[in-house]
Amino acid sequence: MTRAPFAMTGGRVLRDGREVLRGIDLTVEAGDMMAVLGPNGAGKSTLIKAMLGLIPLSEGRTEIYGTPPGRFRDWHRIGYVPQRLPMGGGVPATVREVVASGRVARQSRWRPATSADRAAVDRAIEALGLTDRARDTAQLLSGGQQQRVLIARALAGEPDTLVMDEPTAGVDVASQAALADTLRDLAGAGRTVVMVAHDLGPMESLIGRAVTLEYGRIVRDDPSLTVTGKAS
Repeated sequence: MTRAPFAMTGGRVLRDGREVLRGIDLTVEAGDMMAVLGPNGAGKSTLIKAMLGLIPLSEGRTEIYGTPPGRFRDWHRIGYVPQRLPMGGGVPATVREVVASGRVARQSRWRPATSADRAAVDRAIEALGLTDRARDTAQLLSGGQQQRVLIARALAGEPDTLVMDEPTAGVDVASQAALADTLRDLAGAGRTVVMVAHDLGPMESLIGRAVTLEYGRIVRDDPSLTVTGKAS
């Protein structure tokens, strides 16, 4: 039996004494193209981070492909796109180096990068329109360009499930259209996509399921909702 990419039961998250998520029961099925919608402060980003095990649950249970996050080892199956590029204090990395880091979960400690790794990185960079910026320092790019780098990094890993936290924020219309084309290909290949969004833009026609949060609760879960392209 195929395990669901994500399953949360009775999920509750407390932060600074405030209930951010409460009573979340949600299963993301394989092949879902799902948008997580809702107003600011509804708990959208907290939900996906809790599903990934990045934020601990105060109550309840969550699983990734049938395994609690702390015991999950097949991270090559998951591609995660955060809202912003982490700014480390080490040596500045080029766009290509950041994108190539998306292949790490597929590599053993002793195996150097292969032609398949390099080809996957090339495809991801091209898909997000970053070919001419591949040698540029990623940290010096605009916010929208950095977001494209993060998406390319996740795609380079060729994950079964892609989780994106507001991937279109600060990204120009042309890059949104390129991302929509890439997601269309992923959907055609049966991959799973979970996307937090305010403005769906070109992605609207791809969304087959919309989950709406308000005050930390799921108030609507519609597998056939025709979304309006923008969450309130």
